[in-house]
Amino acid sequence: MTMIKNFCIITSAVFLLAGCEKNVSPQDNSPVAMCQNGKFVGYVESNGVFVFKGIPYAKAPVGKLRWKTPQEVEASDETFEAKKFKPAAIQSYDEGEISSHGEMSEDCLNLNVWTADMTYREGRPVMVWIHGGSYGWGGVMDPLYDGKYLPGTYRDVVLVTIAYRVNALGFIDFKNVPGGEDFPDTPYLGILDQIQALKWIQKNIKAFGGDPGNVTIFGESAGGGSVSALLAATGCSTMDQLMALSEKEILDALNSDIGEVSIEGISSRVGDFCNYPLRDDIYSILPLDGFEALRDGASADVDLMVGTVADELRYHAHLQFNPEDREEGPLGNYYEWIQARMEKAKSILTVTGCPEGADAIDECFEGLDCNYDRIDKEWDELYPDIWNYTEISNEYTFRMPAITMAQNHTEAGGKSYMYYFAKGLDADAEPGQNFLKACHACEVTYAFNNSVTAEWGHHDPDLTLKFSNAFVNFARTGNPSIPGAVCPQYDAKNRSTLYMDRDGNVSVVNNPLGRQTELLLPTYKQYFLNRHID
Repeated sequence: MTMIKNFCIITSAVFLLAGCEKNVSPQDNSPVAMCQNGKFVGYVESNGVFVFKGIPYAKAPVGKLRWKTPQEVEASDETFEAKKFKPAAIQSYDEGEISSHGEMSEDCLNLNVWTADMTYREGRPVMVWIHGGSYGWGGVMDPLYDGKYLPGTYRDVVLVTIAYRVNALGFIDFKNVPGGEDFPDTPYLGILDQIQALKWIQKNIKAFGGDPGNVTIFGESAGGGSVSALLAATGCSTMDQLMALSEKEILDALNSDIGEVSIEGISSRVGDFCNYPLRDDIYSILPLDGFEALRDGASADVDLMVGTVADELRYHAHLQFNPEDREEGPLGNYYEWIQARMEKAKSILTVTGCPEGADAIDECFEGLDCNYDRIDKEWDELYPDIWNYTEISNEYTFRMPAITMAQNHTEAGGKSYMYYFAKGLDADAEPGQNFLKACHACEVTYAFNNSVTAEWGHHDPDLTLKFSNAFVNFARTGNPSIPGAVCPQYDAKNRSTLYMDRDGNVSVVNNPLGRQTELLLPTYKQYFLNRHID
């Protein structure tokens, strides 16, 4: 998860509305927010938090605006109800993704606001959440992202969650399609949507009591890629034919056998963006080398907090778990996949003139023992070293890029903080979940001060309060320190890290997993620059 504080979008068209006092509709005492594009009527949660859902931040990207850059909403003085989530962005069905199970629409560029007080005060922190889902799935209605808990406990916080285009409507490359030259922004429309949402927030957040000068962006995962299967699945050969498709035809294509998107397929191009920008030349809105841009001071004036969880890729083991597959075994496919990922990293380093990197991976691998309990050992007996292979991939996919981001940002004069989250599922969880541990996205419920996944057996109320407090303190002041855990800025010498251990204790640890860091980090840049080599 990454947080950036005091990030704002400045354009010549930006104007700020005067802050509203608490404005209540006389009919039903519902809160009303007066915004650029209308008066929005929300409702009050049981904990006293004011809620506004489904507020448009851009024109609906439908008709001639399909696959086009998001357009600013038009000014309006009409009154609109804002009491329920809008349909999710168009995406293929995924069993584990709640947003893909219900109503979906191309008209998805909207946001939601939770605030405990609608009176504007200077300095009041605004926290903007960008949901994950590998850029192929996801939405804002997931119970993980229920916004009532943070401002319910931290009454000065204004929380915003934004929806954006995903999958074939948000990340696809049409440069080889006849007529595609008229749609140059399709590979990163979802990112442009996010930028447009931030512009709307700059103009309108005062109406909800938030300070546009104190905005923190935070998000988890969202590390997917462009969908390449749409053309093959629909039979379309020109942009005119694609523009003529109905929403149902697009959904049918995405959910067909041909259009079905695998973990590797959706993640192969844009998938690294959640950790570091891609250097592919079609991503014209991103620097050639995002790490170097940080080191050169491109964002030295903002504060950065970045972190990882201990067992990131065990989430993918869970996705591939199949107890009915007796021939391959319930984790056989994952075992082959995770072994191949490590060998691919070694191969990339070797063929690009960095054999010492491959040697470092082997040395790191030999010193690992990632069996944390009897459950881990039982799986390891079936699939030898399965969790060691996973740990190497965790390092190269998540922790090394996070460290590089924080280190480069600090060296350019910026403020960086790092966290490491190891609290996960208990060993007595159900088969298929008992090996998840601190897997990808497990910290989200803690950051949102939310107990929604308590039934999984890993909810810790004390840790929830401490971890959410760290996020809120970062949004308030640019420093995530909490009582009992004063966190220094991250640097290459001490590598001070806010550390949540497997028992839920919070402390500051210097250079956690130091051996792994010192072995793998020196060659990570070489891997990053060449990771798309076959």
